[in-house]
Amino acid sequence: VFPLGAGQPLAGPAQSQTVLHRIPVHTIFGSHPEEGVSAIAISQDAKHLATISTGAVQRVCVWKWTLPTEKPLCSTELRPDFGYQDYVLFNPQNPHEFISNSKTQVIFYLWVSRDMGSRTLLCGSAPSLSLPVGRFSQSVFHFNTTQALTGTSAGKLVVWDHTDPYACPQEQRDKPHSMRATKVVSLQEESITVLTVLESFIVTGDVKGQIKFYNGRLQFLTCYSHSKAGSIRSISFCKPHPGPVGAASCTACTQPFTPRNFILSTSDATVFRVATDGMSFEKLMEEAKQAVNAIACHPRQACLALGSHCGLLKVWDYEQREYLVSRIFPEASIQCLSYDPEGYFLAAGFTNGSVHILDAISLQSCCKELRFSQGPVTHVSFSHDSEYFATADETYTVTVYKRVLQNGSRCWEHFAELCSHYKPIRSILFGVQLDSNEPRLLSLGEDRHLVEYDLNTSSKGHLEVLHRNRIEQIAVPLCLAWYPQLSNESFILTANSCYKMKLYNTTTKLCR
Repeated sequence: VFPLGAGQPLAGPAQSQTVLHRIPVHTIFGSHPEEGVSAIAISQDAKHLATISTGAVQRVCVWKWTLPTEKPLCSTELRPDFGYQDYVLFNPQNPHEFISNSKTQVIFYLWVSRDMGSRTLLCGSAPSLSLPVGRFSQSVFHFNTTQALTGTSAGKLVVWDHTDPYACPQEQRDKPHSMRATKVVSLQEESITVLTVLESFIVTGDVKGQIKFYNGRLQFLTCYSHSKAGSIRSISFCKPHPGPVGAASCTACTQPFTPRNFILSTSDATVFRVATDGMSFEKLMEEAKQAVNAIACHPRQACLALGSHCGLLKVWDYEQREYLVSRIFPEASIQCLSYDPEGYFLAAGFTNGSVHILDAISLQSCCKELRFSQGPVTHVSFSHDSEYFATADETYTVTVYKRVLQNGSRCWEHFAELCSHYKPIRSILFGVQLDSNEPRLLSLGEDRHLVEYDLNTSSKGHLEVLHRNRIEQIAVPLCLAWYPQLSNESFILTANSCYKMKLYNTTTKLCR
């Protein structure tokens, strides 16, 4: 739980926005220790939390987070046939009532006080529908009726209500088990991914990036869309304008319907700010659409480079927490990154076997693409003087590149390569010769061999092996690093699959 507070300017293209740095005021440790949390909601009065666990048997808990306790007010377990519940929302008019849904089932909850101050959480599953309505996405409570609404992948809205709220006593009327589907409305053709309520409006977001507004009777009002917006994942509206704003005020005057500005996020990891008066979409943030597989720290500055499988390369200032620069490589996925020792260049290895040498500040290419690996590049490393850099790929090959001058500027060209392992290479590492300032190159593979290469005797197209040592008998070595020079003896450090770290003398390759 975080407090509201002042923010700082957001770096990047949207300088007018703010980033709020939150400080936790309360943490509930071990809320669902064995499984984790699949969904969470906070009540309108900000006093209660509802959480749903993951796992085969999900547990629903209600918490009063302001109390100094690690136990929920009440909880209940859900039957597996309810489906995996991944969305939950409180009723804005009643903090004792909330709703959750899976792809196939909607559940209504009511937590009530019993004798001696105890509380019980009642839950009732709405019956399955015989009509083909698609998969459920999100559910909300109607703003001026007892109804609840659920969006579906078929572009429909399922309307839930009490079967006959006045034909039964009040104690029966309050039970959530009486909710039934009273209507199915074909709202649109596109799958509904987000469903929310804004004052007197019902808002949907869909797979085509459209945000549509409806009144309380589900009559269409307006639509906002952008050609580059993907499937909508969330919608967040700005603070209300001064004075009353609502459907009634809009219909009573001749002014066109204009909702508040809002921010939306999409499934392709993009965040837009939408100004409703001019229907303008401003891109605030674009993050990795796929897994981040590569990371590198600048050797002299507080900069962090991140590369993802979608080809997005971003550089951040990790002290100021500011985004600095980015570049997208649409042709391949980034697999590894490495700065040169001075921090002037950034090498990026890709899954198509290519390597790009980039300017560390602008991320522009410093020389033409290098593509000499037969498989995805998994590791890249520079020598201490940047005279060489080497790569390892999924064909168990080490490729070395040597620096040259092209048109008066530094660049690298292919020098030699060698298939030096018969299992995946886990590390490549440059060092410095003990008796000179010449670079030395080592590689470590899952074949349990540590290979050192002789760069002095190697020639164009031929990479010479200086030493090949088997450093493990049973365990699999996983990574390799230079040990700090704390004495006259020099070491390299390895870690293996048996959770052991070992020191090896860099000359004799014996375990120290």
